Amino acid sequence: MPANHLVWLFASTFLPASVVTETQPLTHTQRAAIWTGTGIAAAALYLLGCLIFPYSNCTKCAGTGKSRAPQGKAFRNCRRCKGTGRRTRIGRRLIDHHRRNR
Repeated sequence: MPANHLVWLFASTFLPASVVTETQPLTHTQRAAIWTGTGIAAAALYLLGCLIFPYSNCTKCAGTGKSRAPQGKAFRNCRRCKGTGRRTRIGRRLIDHHRRNR
């Protein structure tokens, strides 16, 4: 899908129909407002997701909490997540930092 169609699609959801028509191209200011609004909405949804689901799987052990010993026969606790299999998401770290430093 060409970029103009994506801009028109986003614009049609945020701007009144009188501003956005297929025959009238968007101005630079309108495009910037659309992309800025879309970015802010995406960031807000990500932070809301971080509030609801603060943890994700550890990338080192894939959420198992275990890693193989160097010989490969025994298991050990994962060093990165300390055996929990979870890690705190970046957005949740930002939220926690903001709450601590109000």
